[in-house]
Amino acid sequence: MQDVKLYLAKLRSDADDCLTISEAAATKAKREVFKMLAATYQRLAADLEKIIELNLIADDEREKRLMNLLGIDDEIEHLDQIAERLGQDGDELS
Repeated sequence: MQDVKLYLAKLRSDADDCLTISEAAATKAKREVFKMLAATYQRLAADLEKIIELNLIADDEREKRLMNLLGIDDEIEHLDQIAERLGQDGDELS
């Protein structure tokens, strides 16, 4: 996930750089090219943000389903807490 966030930051940075270059470009054609390139980077960043958000939602749903399958009713927020709880249940069975 960290790599994806770095890539997202790079897309935003590249968009900003293209806007800066477009403002300093000598000709109208170059200004337009860099504005279009900035818009492309901005769209890519927005799309990636949506994908990240959807994956986070999917992860939450997957964790909830796993907890239901395992019969865990407690408010557990992350898979590491599920593993810890399962370890405790396993200790009780011994």
